[in-house]
Amino acid sequence: MDARLAILLVLLLAAAASSPLASAQLDREFYKTSCPDAEKVIFDIVQKRFKADAGTAAGLLRLVFHDCFANGCDASILIDPLSNQASEKEAGPNVSVRGYDVIEEIKTELEKKCPGVVSCADIVTTSARDAVRLTGGPAYEVPMGRRDSLTSNREDADNLPGPDIAVPKLVDEFSKQGFTLEEMVVMLAGGHSIGICRCFFIEADAAPIDPDFRKNITSACDGKDSGNVPMDFLSPNTFDSSYFGLALAKKMPLTIDRLLGMDSKTEPVLKAMEAKPTDFVPLFAKAMEKLSVLKVITGKDGEIRKTCSEFNTAPVSGGESVIRVSSLNPEDQLLGGLPQPGGRKAGGPVDPAVSAPLSPSELEAKRLKNEGKIANTNADEAAAKVLGGVVVKDGGVIQPPKVVPLIGEEPKKDAGPVPVGLEESKMAAPGNKILGDEPGSKLPGPEEVKPPGPKLRGAGQ
Repeated sequence: MDARLAILLVLLLAAAASSPLASAQLDREFYKTSCPDAEKVIFDIVQKRFKADAGTAAGLLRLVFHDCFANGCDASILIDPLSNQASEKEAGPNVSVRGYDVIEEIKTELEKKCPGVVSCADIVTTSARDAVRLTGGPAYEVPMGRRDSLTSNREDADNLPGPDIAVPKLVDEFSKQGFTLEEMVVMLAGGHSIGICRCFFIEADAAPIDPDFRKNITSACDGKDSGNVPMDFLSPNTFDSSYFGLALAKKMPLTIDRLLGMDSKTEPVLKAMEAKPTDFVPLFAKAMEKLSVLKVITGKDGEIRKTCSEFNTAPVSGGESVIRVSSLNPEDQLLGGLPQPGGRKAGGPVDPAVSAPLSPSELEAKRLKNEGKIANTNADEAAAKVLGGVVVKDGGVIQPPKVVPLIGEEPKKDAGPVPVGLEESKMAAPGNKILGDEPGSKLPGPEEVKPPGPKLRGAGQ
């Protein structure tokens, strides 16, 4: 009898280890001795960037979703594509993802304090948690010890759920990743309770919408793709539960949020959360803890990158590529196969004889070039696939919502419009209230609707 029980226990442990949510070798105090200030460094930089641009929080929260959902929480989204090699960053749904520069700044500081110790994957998951905390959300647990991926394939991210996905399909996608219906709903609610939605992604005719709300967003967008509206117009800068009432009332800009309030499976969940909002925060925290350990890499199965946007070891020429051939046309490729800094030819290995690390300015220039070309090539894909995403276009301005200062700080004066290249939202720090007389940034009223102009993207156009 004892022998049979022992065998059963071994089988159960083996099954748990093979689960996509297995978190073996992860530990809340993983860096306690090797890099004791790791979490402080991460939080301090996220807080600094949040103070300078509150949209940092929404960018980091979206970044962790897109990284973990593609192929696990392994920082594969951070890898820059090369001239003839595509990475997850080049996939349509990821074109408008932001927060890469924050992760790289954190990594640079940690490399000074603890070289080769803290992984980029741990930085991504922990910075997202800190971003949620700074907007008034829960400070959930994130165990450490992830390794960074050795691969980054565009195909892994090309099919991330989009803003107009059918609810049954969305439920199926989350179920495949091991999440329940309730966990799916609260993660979408948390992700869509803060930030802005670009008019480019609003399809007013794709699902029933409140007539007055439609007039308001039509006025705010006025046919301009580069315009934006708050995801949650009642409290656009605060992590809270107002999402549920707005989705049920069909007063959310994204199609999927309005559909969730109508579907026979998800509508009861939204109504239950609206009736008892205190359930939302702990359920969201639990779901995010679960997300943060999704298909993680540990031990010798990965590496700890020196720079988050590059693998430590370049692909071997003629061997199996760690990233697949790019879909970019030859004339659109960024480097054109010419010798690159560090002796690398596009698609080839680094020549040790001439190897030299890129300077910070060269890395930033390379990132911007990649980002610009990728955006031009994949704008159409992004429109169809980005989950709550945005496409940044030159020449416009974003009017920032009001921002509540952190505790102990004096409110800052309005600095005016923010250029459209900045992070995707402006949110409030903890406090659950917005400066001024109104509870949040106010959308234009029906009386402010301008004469008919170009319509929003919708059916029949």
